[in-house]
Amino acid sequence: MDVNVTYGDGTIKLVIPEKNLAGIIEPKTTKTSADVQSGIERVLDNPHGPLLSDISKSKSVCVLVEDHTRDAPHWAMISAVVPRLTDANRVQFIITTGSHEVNHPGNLEIVDMIKRAADDVKLTNYDVTIHDCQSKDMIDLGETRRGTPVIVNASAIGHDVYVSLSDMKAHYFAGYSNVVKNFLPGLCAFKTIEANHSLALNPRSTFGIHPFHPDESRRNNPLADDMREAMGIITRKAKIFLVAIITSNRKLVWADAGHPEPVTARGMELLDETSSFTVTPRTRVVVSPGGYPQDKSLYHAQRAIELTKNAIVDGGQILFLAECRDGIAPDSAIENFYNKLTAPLDDVIESISGRYHLYEHKAYKFAELLKRVSRVLLYSKLDKETVQAAHLESVENPQTVIDEWINEDPDVKILVLDKGNKIAVYAN
Repeated sequence: MDVNVTYGDGTIKLVIPEKNLAGIIEPKTTKTSADVQSGIERVLDNPHGPLLSDISKSKSVCVLVEDHTRDAPHWAMISAVVPRLTDANRVQFIITTGSHEVNHPGNLEIVDMIKRAADDVKLTNYDVTIHDCQSKDMIDLGETRRGTPVIVNASAIGHDVYVSLSDMKAHYFAGYSNVVKNFLPGLCAFKTIEANHSLALNPRSTFGIHPFHPDESRRNNPLADDMREAMGIITRKAKIFLVAIITSNRKLVWADAGHPEPVTARGMELLDETSSFTVTPRTRVVVSPGGYPQDKSLYHAQRAIELTKNAIVDGGQILFLAECRDGIAPDSAIENFYNKLTAPLDDVIESISGRYHLYEHKAYKFAELLKRVSRVLLYSKLDKETVQAAHLESVENPQTVIDEWINEDPDVKILVLDKGNKIAVYAN
């Protein structure tokens, strides 16, 4: 049978006989709305707590907008929120890049969206900043109890109201993408992000666990809790107003707004229902991050491997479909992610047991996986030498891999995991 798997801006067709298909795992089909903006406006009119227009009146407001690496419906979110800020004294928009690329065309497009939305309602008392974690324009607010220095973009300090626009999904070490990530790493200095992300090496820093989770037994994620504490240090006594959504193929699955904790908890509950899966691990697995921008580089695509790695048995093989049109990684991550990964795998793991450097957790986790499985075969736009240097195998045609697996074992069961950056897989 034909199996269409997302890749870049389109799909790849794989032909897998029905008897060899163990299943196709992707976010569960739910009722969606193509009119994303109207859905967001409805929850803004009925939030948990007071209306955004009321709490922003005559106040200084900081709006946190996720960057271009998130396939969120940026225009719908921005254009729904901006009209409710016209009575604010001033509005500071910040694109929360964390340690991601700053002047990427996608971020510049988001800046233009903000300006268009502001012009539409004649909002003039505003400014737009793309966060740069290497900027000198930072303020040190102290430390979390885990010792993470909270050094923050100066533009984000001293506001009365913080509005976070968050597209929620599973996250392989922060538990879930949610409100706290817009603050740390979103607004913070490189040193802060590095200290926080060193906690990614802790086994409890994984998907499905977060301090806002409605299940008390699933709240002990040290990295996410460090983010939560940093958010409190940054905002102090200010109000936080969250606009949270869950999307599928750019359509709206769910939206809610208002106080961060109840909104976030409900989003996590829904993600557990629609995007979490318990599977029987298989020897042969196909993984796709979910197309662009989820597969924009190997650095970004790796999230899908981490979120789905429980589906592969020790010694198994993974066919990884990730376009990587933007290359291996952002320039800032090449040294501690890709270059680190090209060393012998035991050396990669050994080297990170000392002082942690930002992005090394990705090399560490990739090395652990590569030692556990027999092969990771990558279909991408990367050249063969670049791929092989990172202990991966470059393939020219993904169908030939499927055919090879079946020829080796006519009874093989192949599990397909699509949109891997938006699912969480557990082994039964």
